[in-house]
Amino acid sequence: MFCRVAAKELSALAPHLAKANVRLIGIGLEELGVEEFIEGKFFDGELYIDTDKKSFKDLNFKKLGFLNMVPALIAKVARDAVRKGKAWKVGGDMKGDGFQNGGLLVVAPKGEKVLFEFKQDNPADHADNSDILQALSIEVPTDLKDATAVDESVKVTDQECEEACAMPAKN
Repeated sequence: MFCRVAAKELSALAPHLAKANVRLIGIGLEELGVEEFIEGKFFDGELYIDTDKKSFKDLNFKKLGFLNMVPALIAKVARDAVRKGKAWKVGGDMKGDGFQNGGLLVVAPKGEKVLFEFKQDNPADHADNSDILQALSIEVPTDLKDATAVDESVKVTDQECEEACAMPAKN
């Protein structure tokens, strides 16, 4: 669910990025679930798969251990992502490599330099859309936060969180 929520939230930027002639590119780490991800229209950009995880390793994206995963899944950022996932009806499962974290890079034209970098500490973590737009010198729309806000009145109980908080199989 966490990847879907992050992709959907990032996709809210697609029209603003397109106007500025900026490409939105996602790199997944495995083919498992890609068809469902595409069919669900969770990401409004180009999508590539790095099954060797070379880009993840080269960018030093953290891979969580079993003991790090438990607190990560009960953190506020994870509960907020579950709320968004429920509100947006994105569904999800914990199949695949749930231990590999990712991140986000905003790169200048022709790869000249990195304008903004974000690395996940928590699987539910992701860069703030306004930070991404600011890095690109794109005006942040006033309604951007409203489009991706968390409804704090939605409670995430242990039973409701079961699907998102289940431990993924260790590779």
